[in-house]
Amino acid sequence: MTENSTKVQVLQAVGGGVAGACTRFVCQPFDVLKIRFQLQVEPVKGSHESSKYRGMLQALSSIYKEEGLRGVWRGHNSGQVMSITYAFVQFWSYERLKILANRTEFFSNRPLLTFFMCGGLAGCLGTIASQPFDIIRTMIVASDAHSRSSKVDIFSGVYKIIQKKGLLGLTRGLPFTLVQVFPLVGANFLIYKFLNETVIVAHERITKKPNPQRTIPGFILFMNGALAGVGAKVLVYPADVVKKRIQLSVFEDERKSFGRNPICPSFVQCVASTYRVEGISGFYKGMSPTLFKSGLTTAFYFTVYDHFNRWFIRPLRESAESNKTGKKRGK
Repeated sequence: MTENSTKVQVLQAVGGGVAGACTRFVCQPFDVLKIRFQLQVEPVKGSHESSKYRGMLQALSSIYKEEGLRGVWRGHNSGQVMSITYAFVQFWSYERLKILANRTEFFSNRPLLTFFMCGGLAGCLGTIASQPFDIIRTMIVASDAHSRSSKVDIFSGVYKIIQKKGLLGLTRGLPFTLVQVFPLVGANFLIYKFLNETVIVAHERITKKPNPQRTIPGFILFMNGALAGVGAKVLVYPADVVKKRIQLSVFEDERKSFGRNPICPSFVQCVASTYRVEGISGFYKGMSPTLFKSGLTTAFYFTVYDHFNRWFIRPLRESAESNKTGKKRGK
């Protein structure tokens, strides 16, 4: 596989950022629900009197009544910075890693493993770059509506966390997050690329026509992305709950209106406390909005990026390769 030009690499990063921004705007309300559910110790389902949130519709209604439309999109600004940073780094690094991997005989003969490994590593790099913004987003979404933490901007949020927990506060839960992200994002890329390849092969066999551009209709890309997002998220969801609860310890004193706070100063204590107080179901709180959000998020991420690639990146790459070929012939 040939090396991409600097312009192509820049467009790959920009395409990732565009995909991240579009996805965040659409999916932010589901992210708010997911975080609120994950951090609630009381049961989410049923009519438990002490539970603030008891289902998706009830929770959305409650948030809207208490906090207005702004509450439904709480943390959107910090979430946008996080999503753009994450997708910017993820898609660029994935394309770079894929080129490097395909230069080796081992990975070039194992495309599915290449998708998984490159996707997982790219997800980890994106997570490292965006982790501080993730913690700030969680703080804003999970704090009481009238607390100071719920109204901070990105820079004051960074200052507030450093002031209370030091620089390590901005990386709280990062090692465990990376352990969760690698298989999640790796599975996202693996499932999505596998489904796309299956669609292309099936279409060529049915129509008996070649598809040299490997073009897939947008709605099928969207469906494949959604299936990849849901399938991968089911595998690692409990880890996401534990991660969010560990991050909570930075600002747990500003969640007085949400009921009890989970006891999660460390990974082991968090797992033990969650299981003891809430049982196995505690690790799956917020799963309904999360799966919906994960499917929607992954679908938008891949569909927007692939269309950006089709409209801008591919023509530029083909033009550059054509120019190289022309120069070689001229010699």
